[in-house]
Amino acid sequence: LGRGLEFDRVDVARMERDGRILAGAHGRTRDFVRCGPVLPDHELEVRGESGAVLGEGRVGRIFVRGPSLMRGYFGEPDASARVLSADGWLDTGDLGYLTGGEIVPTGRAKDLILLNGRNVWPQDLEWTAESEIDKLRSGDVAAFSVDEEAGEQLIVLVQARSSDPAVRQALADDVAALLRARHGVEPRVELVGAHALPQTSSGKLSRSKARALFLAGAFRQEEATA
Repeated sequence: LGRGLEFDRVDVARMERDGRILAGAHGRTRDFVRCGPVLPDHELEVRGESGAVLGEGRVGRIFVRGPSLMRGYFGEPDASARVLSADGWLDTGDLGYLTGGEIVPTGRAKDLILLNGRNVWPQDLEWTAESEIDKLRSGDVAAFSVDEEAGEQLIVLVQARSSDPAVRQALADDVAALLRARHGVEPRVELVGAHALPQTSSGKLSRSKARALFLAGAFRQEEATA
């Protein structure tokens, strides 16, 4: 408050590889906004997979505790127990890191994609495709992973507005080639119809719903009728 926007430009490759935050100047970098210190009378911790509290500059899961937090989900004790500990710590489901006592959120834990030992942020893939391919707009791409026999598979759903088979194939090939070159990933690109990707009540892309629809075969049915 009173200082204006402040952000960290970080080395994405190092963040993906071992969850450490280092300043980035060359190669793949990403800007993350500093969101300030925890509120008075509240506590905030960033924890690793084992539950241990991490030091500054380490990406982990964000936990908070304080008088403004909920006591639980109404009428849902099991759901409450999954996110609230007996001593009042709330598992926010968010990932982030601390720097100078300030919290920097980096994304949702459930959206993180694990590929060959790398933690890949889906929004990085989505933004690359949407910003560098002329035919795409913001919200046209959803990236997530699914379990297959050969291991974790990266799925990238892309909204296509053209019904021309040649145009559609070129779009899929362009997205795959771009993500391969920029991020070193091997995506399986699936085209879906315009406005097919689900959104949250606030108008944001819902990756979890998109993944569920994909696994249910909803987009294959749509492709067959396109």
